[in-house]
Amino acid sequence: MTQKTSIITFILILSIGFLGSCKKEDHPSTPDTPVSTYQIPSIDEYMPERLLHLFDSLNVLHRGDEPPMINGNFVAESMYQCIVDKVPESNYLMVPGPMHTPLYYEFKEQENNTIHLTFKCPLGTPGENGFLEQSDTDSTFFIVKDSITLFTNDPIAPPYFKSSKFTPEDLRHAYIIGNGSYFTLYFYEIRDVSSYILPLNAVVISGKISTDEEEKTIIKDFWLGMEIMKYYNGGSVTNMLIQSGHLPTPGDIIISQSPDALVEGSYRR
Repeated sequence: MTQKTSIITFILILSIGFLGSCKKEDHPSTPDTPVSTYQIPSIDEYMPERLLHLFDSLNVLHRGDEPPMINGNFVAESMYQCIVDKVPESNYLMVPGPMHTPLYYEFKEQENNTIHLTFKCPLGTPGENGFLEQSDTDSTFFIVKDSITLFTNDPIAPPYFKSSKFTPEDLRHAYIIGNGSYFTLYFYEIRDVSSYILPLNAVVISGKISTDEEEKTIIKDFWLGMEIMKYYNGGSVTNMLIQSGHLPTPGDIIISQSPDALVEGSYRR
């Protein structure tokens, strides 16, 4: 498979959506009134077991209830696909290797172990210091929202979604755990690619907050993993792409790492 085909395929399934946060309310004048605080779902119950097992085997699944604060814009100039773990029936052609595709991340509004983040895969070339000159993108990302029942009633959903613990709010957030400088984010998202294919992805991101020699904030050991759960806009075209190996088969997992630290900086919109 050519590098161009690999990059197109990678962009086709790479994901991160628009996510929100929630706040804890205080009622000092009514101490006997229970305070309602949103409880984040446990990563072990919420995310697919195989995806978590691969992150655990790489020692990059950072647990804990005191994660570092992440705030700002970061650029990964490239990613290296370390693992393509396929289900037995998969014909997926992608193999481990470098992907020279700049990725732009914005982290904000972290509170109560939820965090808001956005993702862009811009067209154009990196500018000065590796930051991107253009914000044009061929990608649109959606938090799982209108399609909640499609997932929760599907056999692919982890048991958590069929338990009394599940609420519709769960799929509208990204969650952050960890301790000290280390963090892990996890969430589900639906990717809209030209309104033809709607893959549902389970996504896990891990890293370490640090600073460089110039005291700029950086994210070291940045890992991104996703398991393709289902295509909600299937059909003959989607099936043909899956059978020919140009799209992952549901159950396929792709884990990538940034060769260099992500550096915080400006982004020209």
